[in-house]
Amino acid sequence: MNHATSSSSVDIILGDLVLEDMDRFCMNELFSDVSFLVGDQSLPAHSVILAARSEYFCAMLYGGMSVLNERQIRLESVPLEAFKVILRYLYSGKLHISTLDASCEVLGLANMYCLLEVESALVKHLLENMTVSNVWMILDMGHTYNLSQLANGCLKYIDNNGDQMLEHDSFQMLSKQSLEEVLRRDSFKVREVKIFKAVCKWNRHNPNEDIKSVMSLVRLSLMSADELIQVVRPSKIAEPEKIADAIEKALLPKNQNLPYRCTNYPDKDVKFLNTSTEGIFIDLSWWWLINCMCVLPSKPFDTWNCAMEVSCDMTHWDRAGTGTFQLAIHCEYITFTTRPVRYIRMVDTESGRTDLINYVLIQVKLKKN
Repeated sequence: MNHATSSSSVDIILGDLVLEDMDRFCMNELFSDVSFLVGDQSLPAHSVILAARSEYFCAMLYGGMSVLNERQIRLESVPLEAFKVILRYLYSGKLHISTLDASCEVLGLANMYCLLEVESALVKHLLENMTVSNVWMILDMGHTYNLSQLANGCLKYIDNNGDQMLEHDSFQMLSKQSLEEVLRRDSFKVREVKIFKAVCKWNRHNPNEDIKSVMSLVRLSLMSADELIQVVRPSKIAEPEKIADAIEKALLPKNQNLPYRCTNYPDKDVKFLNTSTEGIFIDLSWWWLINCMCVLPSKPFDTWNCAMEVSCDMTHWDRAGTGTFQLAIHCEYITFTTRPVRYIRMVDTESGRTDLINYVLIQVKLKKN
């Protein structure tokens, strides 16, 4: 009987030794046909390897930028140690980073040489190693090299650590562009008077920058009359007419139309509260951007006709949702136009009673459309 046989081809990858062998040639004179003069140090290289690994070096050595006839190529304004890291990567695929400053310099060269793999790896590394002491510097890097993923990651970190960010010494070194970007953010969770004081301190360390454009982003209308009179007015940085206008507004009840800096977590529960000890209202501790509530009784009781009301200042209260509902055993979902909220209360529409909030659990969130 003839047995039919079949065969299939496979590729068995044995790359580790190849990389090790390639790595031995990095900055090695053996078979070198070109060298780079960086500062006062000459680094031997192999044009065919560089051209195969990088389109930038291919163009430099063989294409329109070709300088192959030159045995030694001088690189101006290139940091020596960072360039060595790039060379090691091109030969071996290894990326050795020792410090934040080194990461910044290597990222700059990766951006210049269009090494997207290196850029991506460094962005990931920086996002995973952000701290209060380095995030301002990393944010400026994100802007310098037009890396939106890096910049956005920094901004989210800054939003969630606002007080510490303003207090750290590195804040004084922040670029005007990055400072203005942060101040424009509705999600930058810091009291406005603290932002004002930090901007004043930044101005003392950066006297040549245009403080008016920065100060225009400080939301004076969110400050109290006392803060405006005792802190802002003596500084003589803000324009007198703007201070007077803000003081006038501060004496009126605040409403949802003010430019609050709100915490914003789309489609995530903002807070789940057992309010048995909260008095007659819930304080969310900060302004949250929400458009949905779920009300659930914490224990059985008689049915009441209720309405939910929300406020930013405990003075001006607005009805949330379309009207009243009967508080029963099941959850009651209430939706309304997206708005900032800090305080929540529940009112008996027949008696005006406001202590009903003590008998319910409330979950609030911002639902995406």
